[in-house]
Amino acid sequence: MRAFGWLILILSIIGLVVISNVFFIVGQAQQAIVLEVGRPVRIINAPGTDQAGLHMKIPVYQQVQVLDKRNLGLDIEGIQVIASDQRRLQVDAFVRWRINDPLRYYQSFRTEAAATTQINTITIAAIRATLGDVPVPEIISGQRAALMNNIRDSVNEELQRAGVDVIDVRIRQADLPQEVAEGVYNRMRTARLQEAQRIRSEGEERARLIRAQAEREKTVIEAQAREAAEKIRGEGDARATEIYATAYNKDPEFFRFQRALVACEKAIQQGTQMVVSPGSLGVCDQFFDSARAAGGTR
Repeated sequence: MRAFGWLILILSIIGLVVISNVFFIVGQAQQAIVLEVGRPVRIINAPGTDQAGLHMKIPVYQQVQVLDKRNLGLDIEGIQVIASDQRRLQVDAFVRWRINDPLRYYQSFRTEAAATTQINTITIAAIRATLGDVPVPEIISGQRAALMNNIRDSVNEELQRAGVDVIDVRIRQADLPQEVAEGVYNRMRTARLQEAQRIRSEGEERARLIRAQAEREKTVIEAQAREAAEKIRGEGDARATEIYATAYNKDPEFFRFQRALVACEKAIQQGTQMVVSPGSLGVCDQFFDSARAAGGTR
């Protein structure tokens, strides 16, 4: 009985081993190649198909190579590039790629590590070749998007027979080396200081011109105002003289009497100080008498 129990246990273990070697699972994000002694015979869940799930193979005789079906990423850092203006740049980039033909991919690389190494090498060469044809300003801010598209197309052309599709190549950072960057910064700072001094000098010169122009306009306006004032004053005086003459012709005796009063008023200063002696006030009396006589006659 005990021997029968051991037999059942051994058969169960053998069954589990056989089952584990017969059945295998391919996930939704995976694709698989079934190999017979290293030769591909079947592809499961390739791009464009939906064959994820449980599958079977011949134990020992067949093996399964599982590949990723998702988009994969590769970071590439510290790429030394010499631009067309002979300035050096340190470029960091990343690549997004996927396996679009599992059979060709397996025949070309066998493993993902080998594929990553090859993609890294080809991308670095494409970056250096593309960026080496343009100056640094175009790399940093000018045609950056177009340059990245050119790099992607170049890498795709190299990998099109290897079952790999490069989705995108992006330049994350493109900087001058530290020792070069400091020199460039100092030159830029000097240039900006010179530009600021030039602008400041031009502003001061412009301010002087504006002040001089304003001063000239002020002088002209004041002269014109004085001229207009003198003209108005002259016209006023002429009008006053005309009015006085017209009034005088209407009643000459009255105006003689008025002049007598004015003369008497001028003979006495304001306040109590006298400018003439009391005996000389007879002049005013004569005016008053003449005025009275003229009034009585009329």
